[in-house]
Amino acid sequence: MRGQSGESRRIALAGVFGALSLALMLAGGVLPLATFAAPAIAGILIMPVAIEFGRKTGCLLYAAIGLLSLLLVPDREMSLIFLCFFGFYPLLKTDLERLRARAARLCAKLAVFNVCIVGMYAVILLVFPIPALAAEFAEMGVWLAGALLALGNVTFLIYDVAVARMVSLYCARLRPRLMKLH
Repeated sequence: MRGQSGESRRIALAGVFGALSLALMLAGGVLPLATFAAPAIAGILIMPVAIEFGRKTGCLLYAAIGLLSLLLVPDREMSLIFLCFFGFYPLLKTDLERLRARAARLCAKLAVFNVCIVGMYAVILLVFPIPALAAEFAEMGVWLAGALLALGNVTFLIYDVAVARMVSLYCARLRPRLMKLH
């Protein structure tokens, strides 16, 4: 990246992280557990672009990855999980962290998670039904679906800490190395 203009550097870095995110989403279609893990990690990969070039560039990268994943990734549920939550949450997290009261911050994060996930599954089940997923939810019943959502909330809180730590790791270790290349 030595000798590149600021705009070329922005496009190159966004392209590299975008390609990594999309490759992860494509590879995620192979493993059943990756339905949730691949979008979560792909969302974290947007953060370096947002840190280096601002939220607007991060949002553009999120939109590009989301659109490409809808077009290219065979697992629609995985693409929608990225679009409806994991793709934008790391970008939104910076705003949520500005809430001073810890309880308000926690409630806001959980509210965002629950509204996004419940809304996404409502769209998947009612508007654009995925037959296999609809059958899975029909078998599951209300109590098990509630328990799954509760476990999702616990997992989300772990993810929230992981996002913060990955951003710290990027700023402390990877960013200085990338800046040396410039």
